[in-house]
Amino acid sequence: MRYTTYRYNKETCQFERVRLNARNVLWYCAGVAVTASCLLLGILLLHDVIVNTDAEKILRKENRALREHHAILSAELEELQPVLTSLENKDRVLHKRYFGSQLASARAYDHVSKEKFLLADPRTFRNQVAALTGTSDKLLSGASETNVLFANRLLLSKDRIGSLRSAPTLQPVKPWENERLISGYGMRVNPFHKGLYEHLGIDIAMPRGTPVMATASGFTREIKRSDLEAGYGNYVEIDHGNGWVTRYAHLEDIRIKYGSRISKGQVIGTLGSSGGSVAPHLHYEILFNGTNVDPVLYMLEGLTSDQHDGLTFRSHQQNQSLD
Repeated sequence: MRYTTYRYNKETCQFERVRLNARNVLWYCAGVAVTASCLLLGILLLHDVIVNTDAEKILRKENRALREHHAILSAELEELQPVLTSLENKDRVLHKRYFGSQLASARAYDHVSKEKFLLADPRTFRNQVAALTGTSDKLLSGASETNVLFANRLLLSKDRIGSLRSAPTLQPVKPWENERLISGYGMRVNPFHKGLYEHLGIDIAMPRGTPVMATASGFTREIKRSDLEAGYGNYVEIDHGNGWVTRYAHLEDIRIKYGSRISKGQVIGTLGSSGGSVAPHLHYEILFNGTNVDPVLYMLEGLTSDQHDGLTFRSHQQNQSLD
């Protein structure tokens, strides 16, 4: 049953029938629409909170785990950055040492900062993890390429294996200290005429009478004793085979015989100052296929990489030799 609405009119002092117009209809419809929308939104929110599908439960757990743990993961990932930088620098050093040149192209890796992780929401965190995964793939790919290069470079034939086994890698005096190296291989100042000359070995300063040892196994191919205050003085040459020969000069005493078999580390004499020497020391040379080479490059046995780097740095200093 439809009800009719009346309104009192003060001017006519009568009740007049209220008639509907477009404005009232619009306001009524808007009110109904807003109320219905609010009710619908409330029902949806209530349904979303109370009723969850299996997929929604999994996503909620994943988001909660990401919020709780991504700061910890970011700290651990941040610690990897110095390791990556160190490995990249070592890769350059090894590449230059074995191939004589720098890397052909620098690899650009995606670095993710700790601050980005701490400020990231779960979606951004996934993107950053994906970026790190790409960085990891690049590192693995680069490592595979480097392994192939080194494998080809370091592939040893039987001849090279024999040569390496004969290489004099021991230090000629014990205990070894880098500070004992007084003068290195190359152009040095002569202690007598003060001019530059090519120093074919290294000078190791030790007390007179210090035992001198063979740096590799072999046989004695030359022994020289001299009273002249010039030249090598008392010296020994040992042939180690495969082109390797070592020379020990300015000895005080020689304790081996010509042609005798020498073991690695065997005492062959004592350190002195015979021949053209200004102080007690050992002049030590290495020859490979008849050509003098820098002995420091082969004095590796028993030394760490840092110790050998320090020895190499010391040997390259320009100074005066002792013979």
